[in-house]
Amino acid sequence: MYRTKNDQRSIRSSEMLYDGLAKLMREMPLESIKVKDLVATAQVGRTTFYRHFDGIEDVLRLRCDQVFAGLIEHLVKRAATHSSEPRVALLKPLLRYFYLHSEIIELLMLAKRQDIVYSSFRLALEPLKSRMAAQFDWDEDYADYGQTIRIAVATSILLHWIEAGKKQAPDELAERLTAIIENPFTLEQFLEVTVPEPFVTQATVTASKSWLR
Repeated sequence: MYRTKNDQRSIRSSEMLYDGLAKLMREMPLESIKVKDLVATAQVGRTTFYRHFDGIEDVLRLRCDQVFAGLIEHLVKRAATHSSEPRVALLKPLLRYFYLHSEIIELLMLAKRQDIVYSSFRLALEPLKSRMAAQFDWDEDYADYGQTIRIAVATSILLHWIEAGKKQAPDELAERLTAIIENPFTLEQFLEVTVPEPFVTQATVTASKSWLR
């Protein structure tokens, strides 16, 4: 867990610890980093570390939560300043934002802690869940499923894009992926790529559909 305060001294200490950890993670695996190494690199006291964090991973968790909170602020501001423009898919501003703020995700991938990315995204969206349910006309029992699907898809795209080096421009990738998402993979198409062609018959498709019901 982490503990935060809004005073400048605490904010600065947390930033110094994150910067120190980011530097060390480029030199050694996260599991090899000790608190004594981190406080020496960050040039803060051991007491300062434990005042803010229970463990080293919490430094990453705090920064990830902050970055996703920043994403929500970015999306809200964009919606307010572009209200007269045609609606765009959420992927476009999301990818634009992380084109500039991907360091924490890169570090979490180095540490094999992509689960923290998902958790931070979910935490950032949790206050909006009821409004999302109303917007999409989700039943209360299915609101969690709707939110989970969107978070899972967006997180998977984000992780793959960053892992691949962000080769595609954010807008181009968003447009291509939106088209793919709007054209879902059907059972018939799945069978065409998994079953040898001579065996793909209408009977096979019908039988498979019955099995999946």
